[in-house]
Amino acid sequence: MTTMIGTWFPKSISSNSLVSDRTTWRELSLLVGLGAAAVLIHAATRGGLDLAPGYQGVTWIAFLFMGRTTSRYRWAAVASAAGAAGTAMLPVWGFGDPFRWLTYFLAGAVVDVLYLLAARQTLPWWLIGVLGGLAHMTKPLTRVLINALTGWPYGSLLWGVVYPTTTHFVFGFLGALAGAGLLVAFHRLSQAKHA
Repeated sequence: MTTMIGTWFPKSISSNSLVSDRTTWRELSLLVGLGAAAVLIHAATRGGLDLAPGYQGVTWIAFLFMGRTTSRYRWAAVASAAGAAGTAMLPVWGFGDPFRWLTYFLAGAVVDVLYLLAARQTLPWWLIGVLGGLAHMTKPLTRVLINALTGWPYGSLLWGVVYPTTTHFVFGFLGALAGAGLLVAFHRLSQAKHA
């Protein structure tokens, strides 16, 4: 069994059941919880550092890819994104952006669509990073569209769209590698303990 990044890890099954594409309530709860946890971390660390636009996406995309690379559920990233979107809509966080939920949801949809296009092949590490970068890059591009349609102001777009799009891609790339890489390392460690 290979543990390359992008490989779906096998599920444990009982002797009278088969591995299927269907998700269980437990797995779905875990996926939704990953998305919610990413938003909670974002809310807790907001304003701590003033780095380039999109830096907090490292955590979000890492959590997204943790769920995506361990689940056989076809829409695993969308499930995590739904958890993030629903959590982000709660006014208690004070994000002040009524469209933030949409950027979370689109990132998950992009990841799942790209994974489906890859036809569940084992993906090389660099392609996992590219998928994460493209997914996170949807945030500034969506904000450009929202700004054009509604006039809603976004400070990250004050200097144009190229800079925030580039930084979001870089942070998404790093986040995808971190999320998938941590799972591969954990899987190898657990295999070594049982060897």
